Amino acid sequence: MHYLPPIRSGLFLIAISLFCSCSIGLKTAQVNAVEKYTVVTKGVSIIPPDVYNRVYQLRSQTQTLQLSGVIATNESARESVEALQLDLNDKLKFLDMVDSFAYAYRIVGKYADLVHCLISESYLKDFTKNKKEWQTSFDGLVTTYNAACVQRVPPSTSIPPSVGSIAANIIKELGSAKINSLQKKYLKAAISTARKPFEGICDDFLNTDIPKIQKELSELPSFINENFKDFLNNLKAYETKQGNSPYNYYKLYLPIYLNWQVQLRELNTLVNQLRVCILSLRNSYGVLDDFVSSANPGKEVPKEIVQLEADYTNLLDTIAKFSVARDRLFKITY
Repeated sequence: MHYLPPIRSGLFLIAISLFCSCSIGLKTAQVNAVEKYTVVTKGVSIIPPDVYNRVYQLRSQTQTLQLSGVIATNESARESVEALQLDLNDKLKFLDMVDSFAYAYRIVGKYADLVHCLISESYLKDFTKNKKEWQTSFDGLVTTYNAACVQRVPPSTSIPPSVGSIAANIIKELGSAKINSLQKKYLKAAISTARKPFEGICDDFLNTDIPKIQKELSELPSFINENFKDFLNNLKAYETKQGNSPYNYYKLYLPIYLNWQVQLRELNTLVNQLRVCILSLRNSYGVLDDFVSSANPGKEVPKEIVQLEADYTNLLDTIAKFSVARDRLFKITY
């Protein structure tokens, strides 16, 4: 019988312990926490770009209506075309800006898909079918986003190469390794590697994008009113010149004005609740990282992630109520 000295025996037991801990998969509570977090992240990732679009759409619609009134009463075709070109350039410039904002959230949503496939057999199966397309799209988004980061004011947090590397490693093994093996090998690293850039993207939204959106929303009521008044004056002048009553046109366009006012109310509510949800998303990432990395995580999902799920549910409920409230308002108005 061989005898191991106490020190060597202790080291041997530690090595065995580490090996066993690495070979054991996540506890049920850890898997549940990751699933809850990735589902919320995926859902939230599509909302900020939609908010940007809705804010500018509202601004653009009022500007276009005002412009149509100007053109209708302007006798210079050249000036009208110049005004249309300026308006088009403004719209294209905004769309480029929205795209640069949206890249970050599309990256977050795609990365959430990748992490989710490491904890769900059915999700992994569907994800594996499109893994090549996913990687091409993900790599392209990261490249474009990082190039746009330096142009933002202030500069945004770029996505480090480590995120792309671990994503590439996971993609490479999808389809050839079982989910338990992938989970043990990559899940903890996938979460910890993305922590800093993920929190940076959330910080950019909270500290830079939200104030910009709120400033835009604070200026929109007067912008809408002035453009609509200008349009009504031009319409009245045009119809009076033709010997017509502008009543029928007013009847058609007044609902448009009401719709804009409703959208303003919705956007202010949406931005406030989105801010709460993304703040919760940001603050619970570190909790998730620590929880998944823990050897003794406990049997319950952390309260911060439970709260995140509740904040997301409230956000979705608010969005769902918009159409109901709008229908009720229009029914008592017309």
